[in-house]
Amino acid sequence: MSALLLPRGVPYGNDYARPASPGWRDIDWAARERDFSLRGRRVHYVDHGSGGDTFVLVHGMGGRWQHWLENIPDLARRGRVIALDLPGFGRSQSPRSGYSLDGFADAAAALCRELELKRVVFVGHSLGGPIAIRFAVRHPELVRAIVPVAGAVDLFSDVLSVRRMPKAVWASPSTVPATLFEVLTAGLPAPAPLSRRIADSPRLRRLVLWPYLRYPDRVLPDTAALLTDGAGARGVLPTARAVAGADTFEGIEKVRCPILVVNADRDPISPLSRLDGFARATATLETVVIERTGHMPMLERPDAFNAEVGRFLDTLGDC
Repeated sequence: MSALLLPRGVPYGNDYARPASPGWRDIDWAARERDFSLRGRRVHYVDHGSGGDTFVLVHGMGGRWQHWLENIPDLARRGRVIALDLPGFGRSQSPRSGYSLDGFADAAAALCRELELKRVVFVGHSLGGPIAIRFAVRHPELVRAIVPVAGAVDLFSDVLSVRRMPKAVWASPSTVPATLFEVLTAGLPAPAPLSRRIADSPRLRRLVLWPYLRYPDRVLPDTAALLTDGAGARGVLPTARAVAGADTFEGIEKVRCPILVVNADRDPISPLSRLDGFARATATLETVVIERTGHMPMLERPDAFNAEVGRFLDTLGDC
């Protein structure tokens, strides 16, 4: 709990929106994309690197595996990286058994077993944070550590529940419009020309991407396109219904592996005021706050994010 109450800050430098090194733009990603069948439905993922540590990367609401492009090459220097499209998102088909946080965690576990992965470092962004918690609780034999990124999304869940929305309005007024706008923009398909126009225009990026990025006008167009091109995923609305009013910290006290919580100080969807939900954890817990950054720290300040994950792994030793 002390680590949570005294988070370590990552000061703002001149690195906002600067592409990570090594970069992703010269890698043949099509050669690394794979599919596997989960109860007769296709689940899509990318597989990069080998040996050393094993990472499983899970995106958030409306996301896809490409949200991790600024991080995969650096993590792959440490080992093997698996980044998947959750069922109903990206190129993965809708789940046969419906949408739920437990179901997403089980889908990731099924992929780990398919690939014979063990003791993975599970990194989950936004709604991927609660999925990481449930993965660690439901499949402890598969996990070495979890890294919830911008994962204090209990108010996000409350906003989606009519009964509990007043709580969110009172606790963090900025979370309400950010959440509703995120669900709206992520759930509505954008024609490719419109998506590209938004990504190319600083003014339109500010208009559309403000819930996600602290400074939308500063990011490169192809970075913005990682967000805009994924709009309209069929899983957005059913997932929103499934998590409405859910306890997104459920099970945190049962997690037995080390936890690194990564958040940003200007995140309207996972505000710093909600990090106390992680205080229920009984496992080793560390909290890092990346300054002057929004809801996508792994895209906004990728070198800082990658360095913090690497430093955390160095502290784990053989555990």
